[in-house]
Amino acid sequence: MGTVEHVTLVCTGCGQETRHELAYAGRLLVLTTCTRCGNSIERDVRARYLADLRQRMVSKPGRMLRRFRRHPLAFTSSLPRTAPAKPLELIAEVRLVWRAAADARRADRRE
Repeated sequence: MGTVEHVTLVCTGCGQETRHELAYAGRLLVLTTCTRCGNSIERDVRARYLADLRQRMVSKPGRMLRRFRRHPLAFTSSLPRTAPAKPLELIAEVRLVWRAAADARRADRRE
C-alpha cells in the first residue's frame, strides 16, 4: 500500500480530534482516513506520482552505490531480502494511487 503513518487530526466527518491514517505513495500523500468514523479523503496525484516515481528510479542506482560504499557488508547481505520485495511494493503503490484517483473522481461527480 505504500507507507502508512498515524497522526491526530480533526476529522471533517465526525468533527472530533481523532487518530488518522495517512497513506503515502513514495513521497506523496494519497489518502487520509479517520480511524473513528472511517471518513476518507482521496487525492488524485497520478501526474505528480509518475514524476516522483521517475525521479526515484533515476536516483536509485546512486542511492544504492552510496549505501554500498558506507556499509558494504550490510548492503550485500540485505539484497536477498529487499530486492524481491521491491516489485511488490511498487505494485501496491501504483494500485493505491490509481484507486484513490478513481475514488476522488467519483466523489467529484457526486458533488
